[in-house]
Amino acid sequence: MSVSVGDTLEDAVRRIATVPGVLVLVLFAVFRLTNPVVYNTFLARGVEFALDRAGGYTLADVEDELIERGYTELLPVVDMVDTTGMDIPFVAAVGLLLTLPFIMEFLHVVGVRALAARDPNSVPVDEIVSGLPSAYVKSVVASFLALLLVVLTAPLLVGFVLAILFLFVRQRVVLDGDGVFEAMSNSYGLVKENALQMIVLVAVFWLTWVVVTFISGLVPLGDLTGPFRRTVETTVVVFGVSVFTSAYLQAVGGRGSGRATAAATGQSDTLGA
Repeated sequence: MSVSVGDTLEDAVRRIATVPGVLVLVLFAVFRLTNPVVYNTFLARGVEFALDRAGGYTLADVEDELIERGYTELLPVVDMVDTTGMDIPFVAAVGLLLTLPFIMEFLHVVGVRALAARDPNSVPVDEIVSGLPSAYVKSVVASFLALLLVVLTAPLLVGFVLAILFLFVRQRVVLDGDGVFEAMSNSYGLVKENALQMIVLVAVFWLTWVVVTFISGLVPLGDLTGPFRRTVETTVVVFGVSVFTSAYLQAVGGRGSGRATAAATGQSDTLGA
């Protein structure tokens, strides 16, 4: 079926304003607001790790050296590193950092299922959790392969085209239970049938991102500027998930959400097509 840009944008906003949509917003917001703690922990513990590997130095040694050489104006930097993030080993900090993409993919899987729900007044728990491990694993693999192809073909200017053609990969896996390669093939076919509309929707999404994040960066809120901007960015991210989920449901005639539970129970558990 044909995708309507206007209907998609209207439906996407409506879906975010539902109970499942608000749940997705909250989950994404919590994740993005806590990300800086992980990043800061990785950087701070990384500095300590590098000092130790460089000769068994510690931050206390650096502090003593700065005082001895008269560079006391740099002491706040040492103190900031010492007090930043969580007090965990560097290996654990690396592990936390590496989990972030997998958590983000999990949130996208849950987000697609929640935003595709038919009942706007309740959280579709059964639709979300049914066959979730299988859908999540396939979504991770399919999204990674799609991203890999996009990155590898980017120098040939084909990456942008593939990025659009693979827009429905996650929806195919999560809502219709496709295997990895089947999802990529079906996404290609669906997007190709609505190429112009999908290009317009991608342009609208990125324009929204640029404008909204730029404006939010101008709002002077002191210490709250960072969290405020991340919250605004989160809203745009969820808007994107809602837009492309809504477009997908239009493209398949709305049947995706209706098949989600049945397809996710394991009827298509293999990673292949």
